[in-house]
Amino acid sequence: MSKDKIVWSEIFKKNTYYEQKDKMQNIFSIRCIIIVFLLYSFTFFLNLIDVFIVDTQIFVISYVEMIVALLIYLALLTSIGLEKPVTKYLNITVIAVMVTIAGSALTYHTVIIVVIPIIFSSMYADKKLANYAFVITILSIIITTYAGYYNGVCDANMALLTTNKLSDISKDGVFLMNEVNKNPLATLGLYYVVPRSLLATCFYAVCKNVYHIVEKMMENAIRVKTLAAMDDMTGMYNRNKLLEVVNSDTYKDMQVAIIYWDINRLKYVNDTFGHLSGDFLIVKIAESIRQVCGEQAETFRYGGDEFIMIIKNGTADLAEEIIAKWKKVVTEIDDTSKFPISASVGYAVGQGEDIRTIIGKADKKMYANKDQRRE
Repeated sequence: MSKDKIVWSEIFKKNTYYEQKDKMQNIFSIRCIIIVFLLYSFTFFLNLIDVFIVDTQIFVISYVEMIVALLIYLALLTSIGLEKPVTKYLNITVIAVMVTIAGSALTYHTVIIVVIPIIFSSMYADKKLANYAFVITILSIIITTYAGYYNGVCDANMALLTTNKLSDISKDGVFLMNEVNKNPLATLGLYYVVPRSLLATCFYAVCKNVYHIVEKMMENAIRVKTLAAMDDMTGMYNRNKLLEVVNSDTYKDMQVAIIYWDINRLKYVNDTFGHLSGDFLIVKIAESIRQVCGEQAETFRYGGDEFIMIIKNGTADLAEEIIAKWKKVVTEIDDTSKFPISASVGYAVGQGEDIRTIIGKADKKMYANKDQRRE
């Protein structure tokens, strides 16, 4: 499947949970950007059929600009992908550009949307991104204020600088003020850019606290999830994590090697030397397995005395090499122990989509090894 098809299939995928940092937030941001464009398109259509009464030329120009901005964004997004750190900055930038285009054309009709980039950034709980969103929002306020004054829908309050109630500046339905703003550069900056920027600053300050709360909640959620997946005694993943992996598509499109261990004579050690010694035996076998576990492998405590290693892109040669290294490690541990430290081991290799079958084959080979030891 081509890269652009992969990107768009992920954007519109029903299940959008991903463990990669920011990927899920990027997908929701992209969806919101598309929704914003569709809403603007709907408003544009309503204006064409005279439901709204904004000057058609102003609206057409802004709509064309919006389409161009969206096309450039989609091209960049397809090229960059969803996982890159720069993607979230691209999302914030394009929504700020869209807000600026709409605000410059529709002026007072769209004042409230100026803080949308700050809202978008709150999904990420990223302080640098929040600061970037704040800066780009202030820049958007400046541009929309002046561009809107000269090229957008006329905001009479900007043009006339009204400071009184309507009854003071009108009589018998006639507007009495007829002098246009003489110094828009200064007055717009003082009466519009500054107040709107202050409001954006207040909004940013509130959102910053939200970022902090979300960040802590995410850290706690990750910590709880990690602890729930770990075996306290051995530091390996636990049975629940193994079942989660087996039921997922983690290894679906690759070959895997499964190595299966079962501790020998654990009951004998428990009965003869005590359960603390039995726990020590379990820990030592786990340590020996972790010592030979490479970066492409994961280890699990499957049962009380059973352990499994899953090796990505594993081969029979690699499994045998790991087992040979493990036997050397466990022999060294056994030589210094007052009770026997050993385990039976077996392995199997196959395609990831059949991982349950591969585990079963490795289990059978492990028991065959255990039977050989008893003979």
